[in-house]
Amino acid sequence: MLEQWEADALLRMPKVYSDSLRVDLRPGVHEEYPVESDDENEHFLLDIRVPKRSPNIRLQLRYRRIIVLSRLCTAVSHQNPDFELLDPPHLHRYREPDHDKWARQIDPFSSAIEALAFFCKVINLPEPEIQEGLS
Repeated sequence: MLEQWEADALLRMPKVYSDSLRVDLRPGVHEEYPVESDDENEHFLLDIRVPKRSPNIRLQLRYRRIIVLSRLCTAVSHQNPDFELLDPPHLHRYREPDHDKWARQIDPFSSAIEALAFFCKVINLPEPEIQEGLS
């Protein structure tokens, strides 16, 4: 898949939204937003999933459609390969050779907007506008 130095470089790379600067964080959303490097040479997908009946959110940055470079989970627990159990929220980051199977505990967020702002910093992407009607 990727060597660690490649994954690290892709995460550090400045990114921009390919189509729109507006994302939807309303309950029930599961959307993919095209993102690219600021030089337009690399292409990514930002996945946003907000369950209908929960204030939680899952954000994910994928490369080549299937390689998860980073994922933020605020709703479910996670067990690392060494059997360490993490409560939400936790942050996954590509780690060779296990890909996205490792995560680290992070501090809780007060809202989905705050979680998105944090994740945008992690993946080096400007914060987007938020779709009207956020509940």
